[in-house]
Amino acid sequence: MKIRPLTERGLTVLLAAVTASGPLSLGIYMPVLPLARAEFHVSVSAASATVTAALVAYAIGLYAYGPLSDRYGRRPLILTGLSIYLVGVLTALFANSIGMLTVGRVISALGTSAGVTVARAVLGDLYAREHMALRLATITMVMSIANALSPALGGVLGDLVGWRIVFAIQVVIAIVVGGAALRWLPETRAPSTAASDRSVLGASIELARDRAFLGYALQTGALYAIFFVFVSLVPYIFKNLGRTSAEYGTWYLLLSFSYFCGNWFTTRYSFRLGLDRLITTGIIAQALGATVGVALALFGLWHPAFLFLPWCLIAFAQGLTLPNLTAAAVARSPSNAGAASGLIGFGQQIIGAMAVQGMANASTTTPIPVTTFIAAGAIVAATTWLITPAHIRMPSHRPHQS
Repeated sequence: MKIRPLTERGLTVLLAAVTASGPLSLGIYMPVLPLARAEFHVSVSAASATVTAALVAYAIGLYAYGPLSDRYGRRPLILTGLSIYLVGVLTALFANSIGMLTVGRVISALGTSAGVTVARAVLGDLYAREHMALRLATITMVMSIANALSPALGGVLGDLVGWRIVFAIQVVIAIVVGGAALRWLPETRAPSTAASDRSVLGASIELARDRAFLGYALQTGALYAIFFVFVSLVPYIFKNLGRTSAEYGTWYLLLSFSYFCGNWFTTRYSFRLGLDRLITTGIIAQALGATVGVALALFGLWHPAFLFLPWCLIAFAQGLTLPNLTAAAVARSPSNAGAASGLIGFGQQIIGAMAVQGMANASTTTPIPVTTFIAAGAIVAATTWLITPAHIRMPSHRPHQS
């Protein structure tokens, strides 16, 4: 099939759509998780496994697709991932047990992970570090519009129709985005840069020994752990406080809007302020918002406004931080952008999955345990970043030809 050329803006929108399948899959599902748990009559821990297992699969996929895209190309891996995603959401749609639902979630996570990690590699093929951070923020801004609506949509439709509707919607998304990628997605990896299996392994080992890269991986992992624990357990807190899935989805809009604003700020000021200053500002702001959140919970202020308003600051801070951390990490090895993208994504998801499963048995009758974990994680992340010497946490980027 002849691929029609895209403008830079068109490619950005397409990559945003491909990348959005992963966050959208999680966002639209979380509000209806208590409904699925009730239908299958299982514990919170067993229901949480549908999230944790998917996060682990997502992490494995993020690492695997990166090096594979260095070896075989960006376009084939994204198309393969979207096909796997379709199989997974069909399996979940027709699940008749919590086990089958978990299998469907795992398969779909393996599929959506391709879009996230390979899209970053595409940007690494095309742009230098600072321009890549801007493009990443733009992509995240575009996809966060859909991500903002997905929990609200999932919550409302889940209450009206049932939890399976969220997977029917994803079937349509997988077909539409897959068709668009088949028609318009170009191959950006230069043939001369195709990596051998040995060189891919060598690149992974080199990155794992890079102190700056490990710092980026740990910071993004901490940010993801904080986010995943919140979105995984707050729906149960809402239910225990007598509130609905639709209410959770509506309040979630504030988080997505705040994250969107953080990304927008990055697109406007990344070149002027620099990556290090934006990351540092975001890390500190996240710790401040998390501290306010746990203080409100300890004082017994459990209305949704007191849960979500501190998170608006956290989400804005993560919008400042994540695109810049990711761009800096991928830029550490320009010739192996796929491996770098895969490793950074693997770290994010594994740390996030461990946090979710570790908190699965925490009490959800009050928001105190969740907000305490979030505050502790945010403070540790900020302290670690600030005490790391500047030449290690943000070294001069390696030469990269855009």
